[in-house]
Order: sequence, then structure tokens, then C-alpha cells
Amino acid sequence: MSLSCSSCKEEKDESLFPLATGKARGYAWVCKACKKSKHQAKKASMSSEDWFLTQRRYWLKAEYGLSLEDHNNKVKEQDHKCAICKCDETEAFKGLLFVDHCHTTGKVRGLLCHHCNTALGKFRDSKEILSSAIDYVEKYNGTAN
Repeated sequence: MSLSCSSCKEEKDESLFPLATGKARGYAWVCKACKKSKHQAKKASMSSEDWFLTQRRYWLKAEYGLSLEDHNNKVKEQDHKCAICKCDETEAFKGLLFVDHCHTTGKVRGLLCHHCNTALGKFRDSKEILSSAIDYVEKYNGTAN
């Protein structure tokens, strides 16, 4: 099927348009090439810091329903530290604390350093697995095998 791009006005194959579940036709109105071009132009017009903040704002809102201000307030509430290991955000990967959320409910739990956030994910948020890991570390703590 052929679709018309609202930006370049060209007729193109549907495979050249991003999928859009909220659209009646099932595809975005702007083709992938035009979307990429606009994205690159916007990025080029901004400083790297402004671009980072723009992307961060978008990501926080889209993924977690948080504004950048909500996130920054949470950082202050946690005294700029990971909620688990208490490392300072300046010591964290890229100097950031990441949003931790329940994968079942989507509810935001807190902010974690990269190590703690990925560790929880790798342990599948399971209390049983985490408890088993604690037992394992305690059993072999200080011993070389």
C-alpha cells in the first residue's frame, strides 16, 4: 500500500512510515526519512546540554509519567544518593540516578545508580532470588574458590 507523507508530500510504500497504533491508518503521517531529517535538524540547532535535557524530559514523561522537575525533587529527597547503596549521584554512571519502577504496576519506587537498577532487573525484582543471593554472598564472603 502506498501512503502520502504530510511533510515531503511524496507517495511512498507503507514500510517507509513508522507504525502508529493511535492512528486510524496504522502509520504515522510523516515518513521515516522526514522524521529523521527533522530530528537531526532540531538536534543540530541545540547545545548538547539542551539536547540532553530535551531528551531526558521526553523520556521521563513518556516512560514514567514524571516531569524533569519531579525527578529533580526526588533526587533532592534522596539527598542525591542511590536509594539502595547510597552512593552519591556524582559517583554514579554518567552522574545520573535512574528511575526504578515496578515492572508489574509501573509505579515509580525511587532513584538508583546504574549498578543497583540493573541488579534489581537481573534479579527480576524477586525477593526470593535476592534473599538467596544474600545467603550465597554470606556463605562465601571472604573465601576464594
